[in-house]
Amino acid sequence: MVFKMNKNKIRSRFIMSKPFCRCLLYVFMIIFFMYGISFAASVKTVLVVSIDALHPDALSPETSKNIYRLMQQGSYTLDGHSTHPPKTLVSHAAMFSGLSPEKGGRKNNSWHTGELQIKGKTIFNTAKSLGFSTGFFYSKEKLGFLVNPAVDQYKLDKNFSVDNAVTFLKTADKKAFCFLHVSGLDITGPIEGWLFPGYMEELFYIDDAIAPLIRLVESKENYLIIITSDHAGHGTIHGSDHPDDEKLPFIMVSDSVDSSPYQGITWHVADLKPFLDKILK
Repeated sequence: MVFKMNKNKIRSRFIMSKPFCRCLLYVFMIIFFMYGISFAASVKTVLVVSIDALHPDALSPETSKNIYRLMQQGSYTLDGHSTHPPKTLVSHAAMFSGLSPEKGGRKNNSWHTGELQIKGKTIFNTAKSLGFSTGFFYSKEKLGFLVNPAVDQYKLDKNFSVDNAVTFLKTADKKAFCFLHVSGLDITGPIEGWLFPGYMEELFYIDDAIAPLIRLVESKENYLIIITSDHAGHGTIHGSDHPDDEKLPFIMVSDSVDSSPYQGITWHVADLKPFLDKILK
């Protein structure tokens, strides 16, 4: 009798606890789905490559096999938009600061060494505050406007800055944030014409040149790679109100960040800073 009574009590308690257990399971599932992203490994290596004057329609397995591979591996949109006007310094200033010209961002497209540089926080301040070593390598003097105290290493290299970026990422601390500006299409476009054979050939060479840099970043754990541009052009013209001039791609691939929400979105150059503020924290 005693044994049966205890057994029944135990069984009764187990049966009564089922709804409670079920409730706990639901709560756990809700917490997991709401905050599961926080359990993902934090990004430790960031590479942002801005290919000056890259028209999104130029990207293909034939012209840019390495970039195209990243598109298939991660997420991308070809519906990216530049500033008004769609010019190099104006657009990059919006990328770095998150401010378009209409919202207090830079309006002047010219700058020379010795002139005042950018004020206010940029993507480098975000990275630096999170413990990243920072590097900025560019091929146009005017982009020197964007160097501020949060940039640990920077260098102007008119020929190409890929080697500088590789050296930085090989020697940087455990966390590294690198922004690379690549010129070439901005020279070929006004001469050969956007999307014409000479332009496509230049893109092929650029794609090949950045391949070792991409492989280096992919060899590290917890990386984020972004490929984008500042503007495009039409015919041999750029910087105008023509809709093609403001076009650009945004490509994102990572081994630790879910890129799927960014597939096919409408993108603006000024979105880069708030995007990184969110992703890196």
